[in-house]
Amino acid sequence: MMTTALDVRRTFNVTQETRFHFNGWFRHRDRVVEHVMAHRADAIHRVTPEDVVAACRGTPAPGPPPHVVDVRDWRPEFAFTHVAHHVVESLGRLPGWSEFREFCEADERARTMLWAPAKEVIADAPVDRAVAREAMRHRVLAQFAAFLRDTFVLAVLRSHGLDVRVHPLADVVFKVDAWVERLVLNPRGGPQRSADLLVHAMPPFFFHDLRLTESEQVGAVALPTRRGLDQAARRLRAVLYPG
Repeated sequence: MMTTALDVRRTFNVTQETRFHFNGWFRHRDRVVEHVMAHRADAIHRVTPEDVVAACRGTPAPGPPPHVVDVRDWRPEFAFTHVAHHVVESLGRLPGWSEFREFCEADERARTMLWAPAKEVIADAPVDRAVAREAMRHRVLAQFAAFLRDTFVLAVLRSHGLDVRVHPLADVVFKVDAWVERLVLNPRGGPQRSADLLVHAMPPFFFHDLRLTESEQVGAVALPTRRGLDQAARRLRAVLYPG
């Protein structure tokens, strides 16, 4: 069930819009491009709903965010999705918050992507160092919780036998959060980010709203209810495999 960057390109780099978007990103030939093009999504596809629930229960509540503009407006070279997927594939499993944090401090690549740049922002912020550190912790913790939520949605769909795929290249460049065959999914709901890029694809892509409206608190993370996700999975199977 491994998904490579080449698989993503073959699937989504098929319109004038996506080619323009990909070529503009790829021509920089920087370390982000090198990392994403070498990434293989494998362990992330084996994460179970129970794995996510366990990670959520060990994730602390971020609390109210300190107002630190330098941290709030920080746009690191590597997006959080790059870091999260690197951690999962390196460990071969989904970590909880403490293990995620420790890995990002110890692993050379994760330090380059997140830990070291975050420390630089904290050091340069025009506020007390402790306030800036707490603001950064809140930001990363909120991103980690959002990653857990999305991963839970997709893990439940996979538990229903759906071949749901993800990859950082699809997310960052083609604006595809997840997909099953020619069906593009947004685990957060709302408008599809990739619609304008893929509208002229042949054969066409289709976009599906999971319609997840109910949630429940698991640890510090609000997860969609299993009932709502089970219903969404049944609707999705009916769209993919009618009759």
